[in-house]
Amino acid sequence: MYCLNDYPLQSLNSFKVPAYAAHYIRLTSLKDIEDLYTAVDIRKRPLYILGGGSNTLFVKNFPGYILHVQLSGIEIIEETHHKVLIKAAAGVPWHTLVVFCINKGYGGIENLSLIPGTVGGAPIQNIGAYGIELKDVLDTVEAIALSTGQKIVFKSSACGFGYRTSFFKTKWKNQYVITHVTLALHKEKVFSIEYETIQAMLEKMKIKQLSFKAISDAIIAIRKQKLPDPTILGNSGSFFQNPLVSIAHYQWLKEQYPSIIAFKTEDKEQIKISAAWLIEAAGFKGLRKGKVGVHRAHALVLVNYGGATGKDIISLAHQIKQKVNIQFNTTLIPEVNIIGGVVQ
Repeated sequence: MYCLNDYPLQSLNSFKVPAYAAHYIRLTSLKDIEDLYTAVDIRKRPLYILGGGSNTLFVKNFPGYILHVQLSGIEIIEETHHKVLIKAAAGVPWHTLVVFCINKGYGGIENLSLIPGTVGGAPIQNIGAYGIELKDVLDTVEAIALSTGQKIVFKSSACGFGYRTSFFKTKWKNQYVITHVTLALHKEKVFSIEYETIQAMLEKMKIKQLSFKAISDAIIAIRKQKLPDPTILGNSGSFFQNPLVSIAHYQWLKEQYPSIIAFKTEDKEQIKISAAWLIEAAGFKGLRKGKVGVHRAHALVLVNYGGATGKDIISLAHQIKQKVNIQFNTTLIPEVNIIGGVVQ
């Protein structure tokens, strides 16, 4: 177990904002997690479990323990002619797992290509893109309870998954260290290409024979076209969730803004409004304010042009949320984990 005090976090968050952790602990094995109970008393200080840092914004220095999970490894648990169970450690970069599965001919997560972050962060956020969410393919989550050190295996149905959320993000927050995730994937040539953007990209790339790799390549091309590379321009991808509103509220918005973009949900009483459309319609797309701004290609992406602090980004997010609320009577909810502050 690797433990340091007053540890810099700027390189460990994709916004590239400066912050320090009072105590930083790197966990590279199950034994490291077990040793936590004899090495430190993590119950007496604030705690944050960090994966790839791609969905985290530090607003100020963290006064407690940062547990940086870096467990590695991918293994095939069970395989038949049609299906496969594949287990990945929490520290594996998510896209590394996607590429591994595609190369093996396993389908189910190709639509989630190039999503930043680690495997351990995927169930916390219930990551999703282009009609697929993690819950659609998740079999189990293995975790260790920080209060007891006990290993627990959660079935997918027990994790409280919702739109970009789970019990790990809400009522179980910081209670468990996720160590492994097992996915139930398939080998059948079944694809999810309902989104027009996917179909358009497949046509642009002149792909006539569908495959898991072809769809992954199309998704990667779309994401690179729309989203800035966080290694070049600090960002966390989508800053806000697409808000869920009632049918009546959507109809009211549609009457005033016929071009509004919305999506159906499993709940027939609700519609998902495009947050990117709301932010662009409110006049923020491409706006730059000093060291921070809204990306010119995607209104959901807040960026650090260099030298920005977490407070700078929070301030811009607050202005966006306030304007959208006033103009559309719709509340934007941050998708990122904001540490040390809130978007009012």
